[in-house]
Amino acid sequence: MMTHSTAKPLIALSPLRFNAEWINSVFTRANRVWIGFSGGVDSHVLLHALVNQISTAQKQKLTVLHVHHGLSANADDWLRHCESIAENLAVSFVAERVQLDAQASLENAARNARYQAFQTVMADQDVILLAHHAGDQVETVLFRLLRGTGGKGLIGIPQERQLGDGHARLIRPLLMASKADIEVYAKQHQLVWIEDESNHDERFSRNFLRHRVVPVLTARFPAMERNIVSSSQRMATDYAMLSQFAQQQLAVWCNAFGGLDLSYIANKPVDERLFWWRHFLQANGVSLTQAQLESVEAMFSAAQDKQPEFVFSHGRIMRHQNAIYLLPPDEGVILATLMSGVRVTRSFDCISVSGNGCALKARPQSESLLMTNGKTRKLKKWLNDEVIPSWWRDHLPYVYQGDTLVAIGDLWCHPHYSHLNIQWQVSAILPFPR
Repeated sequence: MMTHSTAKPLIALSPLRFNAEWINSVFTRANRVWIGFSGGVDSHVLLHALVNQISTAQKQKLTVLHVHHGLSANADDWLRHCESIAENLAVSFVAERVQLDAQASLENAARNARYQAFQTVMADQDVILLAHHAGDQVETVLFRLLRGTGGKGLIGIPQERQLGDGHARLIRPLLMASKADIEVYAKQHQLVWIEDESNHDERFSRNFLRHRVVPVLTARFPAMERNIVSSSQRMATDYAMLSQFAQQQLAVWCNAFGGLDLSYIANKPVDERLFWWRHFLQANGVSLTQAQLESVEAMFSAAQDKQPEFVFSHGRIMRHQNAIYLLPPDEGVILATLMSGVRVTRSFDCISVSGNGCALKARPQSESLLMTNGKTRKLKKWLNDEVIPSWWRDHLPYVYQGDTLVAIGDLWCHPHYSHLNIQWQVSAILPFPR
């Protein structure tokens, strides 16, 4: 469904007049500036307002990005509408078609697909502008409160953040603008926009809040939107400062390999331990629910003879010498023939041997190592003596000649094969504290 506005008297709206210095800063720093464009009134106003305030040179850097979810029977019409809007404004246009992953929440699946599409098309120094406004901020804060959230969740939608693992950025220029500001602007400029029928489906929690809850609260508390947005800004500042202080303390408590020494927090009340866990994980890009956090904290507070492991989507948490480490996902051990002087690069290390007839084989299950003093030591005992982290024990380079284990990286060499010159380098992505 398309909606067309009727002409209204011009009204100056400061939230929709961008600071010239800000515009210049965004376009100067970015290789390309994208606008996430659904074709709805919010993104149309953002696009129109920006295009009318930038230079011709800046306009050459601007690209409209439309994500085609395929959820609506009107999706193809919406794509054509968005393309025609961009064409009329003489702005580059890109459409990305996405497939939604099977998830419990259709809203989350669509959101995840959008952000994945952003990262697919954007380069490292690019910026994408999204049209979230003050009303969206209110819905987000209320939704998180009702679901149960901590201090970080009450910040709501951030004005700006990094996108993905690189230096691409996401900015929301309209976050202080109200929905009324946006609709007035659209009517002034006689814009044509899409009305997504799913926005009225109250089975979706945000739609229910928007249509049933927020109007009732606003009628009773007219300044609610402004106050919630203001509060979220103050909390964002407070939380940023709190995180900064927490990271300063964690820097003292963490070792050179990034592991958090649990002895510093072991005797603190459980709520304080959870606080330090939360900030340690968040500093490393890991966000857990409260239930997950409590489960992980209890798991790693267990007896030292245990080897707990918590696996999440892009890594795992393990313990060594009473310190916790964030590790990359485990990978299969690469076994290979070693040619003399030829370096073999594996997932977490690289190795070369000056000698022929050697090969990398899997960790032996029962093996005794001959020491330089003529005594033998069981491999498992030797690994413990050398304080080898559990996550490295399978990945150590076990070098064989025929059926004889002749070296373990540069950590041990069979006395009868001391002529072998082994060069072994560990990758920093998998910590090797000893």
